[in-house]
Amino acid sequence: MFTDVEQRNMELMQTLDDAWNDQDVEVFRERHKPGVVVHWPGKPEPTVGIEDHTEESKEFWRTFPDQKLDNRPYRIFFASGDWTCSIARFRGTMEGPMIAPDGTEIPPTGKSFDIEFCTVAQWDDGQIVEENLMYDLVTFMEQIGLET
Repeated sequence: MFTDVEQRNMELMQTLDDAWNDQDVEVFRERHKPGVVVHWPGKPEPTVGIEDHTEESKEFWRTFPDQKLDNRPYRIFFASGDWTCSIARFRGTMEGPMIAPDGTEIPPTGKSFDIEFCTVAQWDDGQIVEENLMYDLVTFMEQIGLET
């Protein structure tokens, strides 16, 4: 059904999301190229580079320490050439502060989110070169108690 490359990329994507759930920085970094470009909802410019992507991920984990992406199994998961696409349930609770775009700190609300999360990733030799992260940002913000 899938080519060997597509199957390998799907396996790597699943282990990347395992690392995300475990907050395993080592595996997380191994799955991305040094110059990875990452598109997040609500950010006007993509994140460029594994260093910045690692830091923003650690910040997310500090804000939502119990976060979990349900990737075994994904709701939808497939590959085409060098691309993978996954859709999963994503949930967590805002237990830590969040840094607003203007740099101010938003205190934790203690409220939870439960949304669908889609990742479309382009792979090159076993690492992501471009990652498109998509979810309903308005619903996410409303669920954690922040105005949109």
